[in-house]
Amino acid sequence: MVASSASLCLRGLVSIGRAYGHGVGLMNEPGARHLGRGLAAAAAAAVLATVVSALPAAAIGPGGTAAFSLAPAPASDGLVAAYFKMTVAAGHSGAATAVLSNLGTQTQTLKVSRSTGVTAASGGSSYIRAFESCAGAGCWVTGLPGTVTLAAGSGQQLHFTVRVPAGTPAGEYLAGVTAAPAVRPPPVRVGSNGKASAVAVIISEVTIGVAITVGSPSGLVTQLQIPSVRGAFIGPTARLEIALDNTGQTFTGAAGSASCTAAGQRHRFAVTAETLLPQGRAVVTVNVPGLPEGATMPCTVTLGYGKGLTVGWAGSVTVPAPPRQRVVHTGNGVYSVLPSATIPPWAIALLVLGVLVLAALAVLLVRMRRRDLASRG
Repeated sequence: MVASSASLCLRGLVSIGRAYGHGVGLMNEPGARHLGRGLAAAAAAAVLATVVSALPAAAIGPGGTAAFSLAPAPASDGLVAAYFKMTVAAGHSGAATAVLSNLGTQTQTLKVSRSTGVTAASGGSSYIRAFESCAGAGCWVTGLPGTVTLAAGSGQQLHFTVRVPAGTPAGEYLAGVTAAPAVRPPPVRVGSNGKASAVAVIISEVTIGVAITVGSPSGLVTQLQIPSVRGAFIGPTARLEIALDNTGQTFTGAAGSASCTAAGQRHRFAVTAETLLPQGRAVVTVNVPGLPEGATMPCTVTLGYGKGLTVGWAGSVTVPAPPRQRVVHTGNGVYSVLPSATIPPWAIALLVLGVLVLAALAVLLVRMRRRDLASRG
């Protein structure tokens, strides 16, 4: 519950084809045969972080009046790509054009920025540093306007240049072009409960990916490593946390399985890792129902990626017992989370004894006070 004076900054991620709450995935091969899933990432009007899939790169604000889209300019055949894909040699530059459109019913002023693609914490691509100082491949994008004012139903081409610094190592890099309303929208009330209410500042933001290949694609190395696997609990659910490192030069994801043997029984679970950028790291979580709590068991993980490549891990994993908690109503609209572990009898006896002692002292003090008042009277 949010106090009446608080506000929330909420963003949703939208992609063509599929959306993920943590970012949008790029799948599996160098050059990214399936990059279209992820590089057309767009943040869209999301009340309380609702994620919408299978939409164009468009953002919709409250009431539908702050709607806009961002996409690559159509090619000569009229087709519109899901993202920008460029091959630029180190020390050289390439040009590209995006189209920013006002889909709303009134004039809008939008701010435009370059951004930098990164690997999301649990896999998939995400974007950072929009409307801030640039970092990494985001600094290669130049020539974008700071703001654009568009009449309702109109659009404008945004010409920009990608300049790759001399000496840049061969590999695949991810930048982005981001657009958002120039004026922060007012808070919107999203709910209430008694005297408390919640408001949200709904920020619509669109990012279109710019995938940049430096060097010959055929000479780039694709490589994944699994440095560690550990057991964990999220609420009542047991999980495996599989760490993945992309030590290669290309975007890549992976898919396969994890298996653990407990009490002579083998348990097998599917594993899917969304795209990791080169030198990126992610922790993929897999629900593992049926594994015993507090037990240490042998486990293996085998994942396929790239063009016929595999990576594996084998070792012992301990699935910890989940924390025992219970929720207690401690006041009007107030709840507390307490450990629900069994309290030993001696502790209960000690607590009871302490309460009795305090009560006896209170009674004794009251009687002494009354006697003192009686003697003075």
